[in-house]
Amino acid sequence: MSAVFKFSYISSLYLTFCLLLVLALSAKNYDATLCHDDERQALLQFKSGLVDETDRLASWVDETSDCCNWAGITCDNITGHVHKIHLPGICAYPSDYNTIKEYNKAIRQMLRGDISQSILYLKQLEHLDLSCNGFRGIQIPRFMGSLGNLRYLNLSHSSFGGTIPPQLGNLTELEVLCLGSFYEAYEFFF
Repeated sequence: MSAVFKFSYISSLYLTFCLLLVLALSAKNYDATLCHDDERQALLQFKSGLVDETDRLASWVDETSDCCNWAGITCDNITGHVHKIHLPGICAYPSDYNTIKEYNKAIRQMLRGDISQSILYLKQLEHLDLSCNGFRGIQIPRFMGSLGNLRYLNLSHSSFGGTIPPQLGNLTELEVLCLGSFYEAYEFFF
């Protein structure tokens, strides 16, 4: 009986020790920054090409902050790699607003500018949503066809123009592709 008691007592102590060790390591890693430095830099470069009148990307400022906590960014909880950029704007149509002033206010919330090739450094990117923004007739960048892990791409209602680059056909992992409503000159009043 005493051998069983000793074994049971020692097993309990061992399991308690292991549990405490796991909890201590988890607590230590809980506050750790997930974001990879090269991916943070790529996102900051991506932001620098955009015009953001209403500071939607205001959290994208510090070169030492965790980019996994930035607006519109989601990272893998284990690896820390950026796997989602979700920055849809407000799909604004003139008929949805009572005045041009209200419409223009909504339009200013849209991102515009250029899409930087820096997003190619986001090797684990699976989701890119820039829908309902105002890219004012620029062509969808050909380099987007090199985002090999992309499963979701939504560029609809973002005023892209020109032809759809055939390089998007290289996105072999793609499950969702939304490109509807290309640029129309009357979309912007300001």
